[in-house]
Amino acid sequence: MSNRQSHRVQILETPYSTVTSGGHWFHATRKSVNEYVPGLLKKMSFEDLISKSVVWIDSADSLSLILYFMFAYIVDVWIAAPVAIVFHYIWYQHKSAFVNIVFTPVLSLFNKDFFQLLLAAVILSFMGISGMVAAVVIGMIYFLLFKTGLLRRLWDWLEVKKDIKGLPLNDRVLKMVLIRYSLYENMPPKEIGKMDQQVQKAILERDKKKT
Repeated sequence: MSNRQSHRVQILETPYSTVTSGGHWFHATRKSVNEYVPGLLKKMSFEDLISKSVVWIDSADSLSLILYFMFAYIVDVWIAAPVAIVFHYIWYQHKSAFVNIVFTPVLSLFNKDFFQLLLAAVILSFMGISGMVAAVVIGMIYFLLFKTGLLRRLWDWLEVKKDIKGLPLNDRVLKMVLIRYSLYENMPPKEIGKMDQQVQKAILERDKKKT
């Protein structure tokens, strides 16, 4: 087991998985990534690939918070509140389909603490001045809910309970990040199709160790 660190994320690698300091779990490892896309790790570090995947995973929280603040001004707060939750669920489940190199830096900005704190402070202040008490209260609750990642953990828990076959959500994102950046580096992946099988094998090995 090795503990590796970069300026972006801290990761803990085991023979069967990779875990970030933020609690993001991937079943792919440095070795398996090198097998899927040979040579890519010479262009980009493993930490950087994981970091970009985390950006898209965390984007469900930041985008839902922004959506709530926007909708709370445009429509009734009791419509804006459930819309933000529904959007969070849909985006979190299907975010891998939207992975894009161009938008990754933008989402990274949205995910930053200072951006979310500044956004919340400004919008909630204006809501308070406008007498939008319910919007302020829900906004504060949503800020804490999204900032702590509790909804993401709930969706992950439900995903495990459903026992869906195939790649887990986080690994789907990493797979798309690998595809996007390998194509960008003009290194079309030849073994990426084996990632699903390798991850399933890693999950089975992990489950065996639990029993």
